[in-house]
Amino acid sequence: MKFVKNLFNLSILIILNNNAIKTTMKKYSLLLITLICLSNSLYGQEWQLVWSDEFNGSSLDTSKWSYQIGTGAPLMVGWGNNELQYYTNRPDNVNVSGGYLHIIARRENFGGMQYTSGRIRTKGKGDWRYGKIEMRAKLPRGRGIWPAFWMLPTDEVFGGWPRSGEIDIMELIGHEPNRIHATIHFANTLYQHQFQTTFYLLSQGTFSDDFHTFHIEWGQNEIKWYVDSILYFFRVPAHLGTANWPFNERFHILLNVAVGGNWPGSPDSTTVFPQEMLVDYVRVYQRTPLSTPTDAQKPSQFLLEQNYPNPFNPTTMITYQLPALSDVKLEVFDVLGRKVATLVNARQSAGSYSVNFNSAQYNLASGVYFYKLSAGNFSQTRKMILTK
Repeated sequence: MKFVKNLFNLSILIILNNNAIKTTMKKYSLLLITLICLSNSLYGQEWQLVWSDEFNGSSLDTSKWSYQIGTGAPLMVGWGNNELQYYTNRPDNVNVSGGYLHIIARRENFGGMQYTSGRIRTKGKGDWRYGKIEMRAKLPRGRGIWPAFWMLPTDEVFGGWPRSGEIDIMELIGHEPNRIHATIHFANTLYQHQFQTTFYLLSQGTFSDDFHTFHIEWGQNEIKWYVDSILYFFRVPAHLGTANWPFNERFHILLNVAVGGNWPGSPDSTTVFPQEMLVDYVRVYQRTPLSTPTDAQKPSQFLLEQNYPNPFNPTTMITYQLPALSDVKLEVFDVLGRKVATLVNARQSAGSYSVNFNSAQYNLASGVYFYKLSAGNFSQTRKMILTK
């Protein structure tokens, strides 16, 4: 591993001094990642690289991706969101060059629309149940611009959208270029659309200034969202209440840049075109072998851990451990003992759990708060500090 480490450091040095050899060094970087993953048992790596596109060619690899073309008509005019673009397979909208995938939104009349862009997916060519799904990209910006890295069900086991779910790994609305969103979509027991979401806010700069890495870690009955390796959202079936958890089936990846729509609104005079999402790579890892935890891996005691980060603003992660099946409550109180939030109220199996607490959802002022875990006869309280 000393040789690997030195080679990696050399690669970084060369990249910093010569951007012209980026494509070649990406190949070495991918080789190093694969070698490290293959040394799983010796070095404690948990993920195996099973699929990737490094975008080192001169055109889109259609053995991995398919284009989606048009406006979504006749079934989903505006792709279900009143979007304003016409998706094409032209190099003007989707191309691979310089070691990157370029998805470009343009202001132009085409196919009866005033904008064009690109949307590609891996359906039938890359479909997964569980894994670490990752993209490194630089994002576009501007009012009405809506880039996304997301997943849809391949088999629609529970029926059409939203019954079989949707996983949004990263979405950005262009007039908030320093904020990305993580979301799941699903249906309640009446088959009505439901969603749960949160956001991650950069401490400085925007997501169009430089490349950032976005990924989920997706396993049986859990999904975790990360940006630049920072965990900021976590969902398990208990968060859905009585609704079905549709996320234990096969899903595929989609990349697109939409223009307009219900959420971001339309472009205006401040929106500069063209705008592009510049993708360095998309990678999929899986645990080998896929297995469920054994009794030996279950926690040996009840434990409520210190939230992280602390102090925090506006989000923090609360983690706890259950050694046995328990009726669990995780609640937040202010300094006067008034309950301000119930984060968990469910029966949960033995295991480790993480819950994202977003104070902005509760309009909390800065100050000291307490979070309390109750599980059967066990109870523990810790202090956390919200700063603004």
